[in-house]
Amino acid sequence: MQQKTLSLLQFQKKFGTEQACQKQLFRLRWPEGFKCPRCGHAEAYFHSKRHLYQCKSCGYQASLTAGTVFHKTRTPLTKWFWLIWLMGRQKSGISMLSMQRMLEIKTYKTVWTMGHKIRKALGDRDAHYRLAGLIEKDDTYFGAPKPGKRGRGAAGKAKVVVAVAVETPGNKPRFAAMHMVPRVSGQEIQALVWARLVAEVVVKTDGWQGYSFLDALPYRHEWLVPGSGKEAPKVLPWVHTLIANIKGNIRGVHHGVSPKHLPRYLAEFCYRFNRRFWEPQMFNRMLHASLNSSSITFSELRP
Repeated sequence: MQQKTLSLLQFQKKFGTEQACQKQLFRLRWPEGFKCPRCGHAEAYFHSKRHLYQCKSCGYQASLTAGTVFHKTRTPLTKWFWLIWLMGRQKSGISMLSMQRMLEIKTYKTVWTMGHKIRKALGDRDAHYRLAGLIEKDDTYFGAPKPGKRGRGAAGKAKVVVAVAVETPGNKPRFAAMHMVPRVSGQEIQALVWARLVAEVVVKTDGWQGYSFLDALPYRHEWLVPGSGKEAPKVLPWVHTLIANIKGNIRGVHHGVSPKHLPRYLAEFCYRFNRRFWEPQMFNRMLHASLNSSSITFSELRP
């Protein structure tokens, strides 16, 4: 039977208590039943006050949340679950200020940090996935302290390299990756190509010479010279569509983000895009990613 996306009321009924959330974390962390991280024993005592599982064999105390984005959180799991569910449902992203009010979280700092913990987990999950097939590749720029020169000569902007895998035939986008780089150079882009593309791909780019290194690698490189900026979307349509979408999301929902935090917003956007056909599974996938990623603290996030 095909899994269906939970409605708001169904979600509330299923995960409306701390106990229900803990049971879901347990199922995802130990899908075949408890297994001691130290000795592998399959039986444990549960300490309800401390929310710990103590191995019956070696006495090791395992926590549901240690080593995850929920580590040492003082926020109820019910609010974490709601935040993850809503971030997964909103294709354009969601304002943390709105989440603070909706979830009745005391301070904006708390919900803002929670959002970045989740985004980091999503980025960690996608970090090792590699794109295959036909790849559209281009670079773009986010923000600026003041109006200035457009394009690759622009100063003071965050530089981002974008790649989109496209189905052939059909010309439909499959998966995407976005990476912020210190500078748009052949050296920086080459490192990303080796990390995120499989060996046997066709890479389409514009006519910028920074992509010339692709001719010497085990890739088939197609140069597409658009002639002017207005023509670029015609020859690299999907990469420009995604660039327009993420920029619109950042302007409309988040009202701009700093370069320090931009990589996590890019990761969130790509994670949702790459799983857009698996919406019924989105919440559990995001929850699983949150259980398998180390946390990040507010002190690490602050400027």
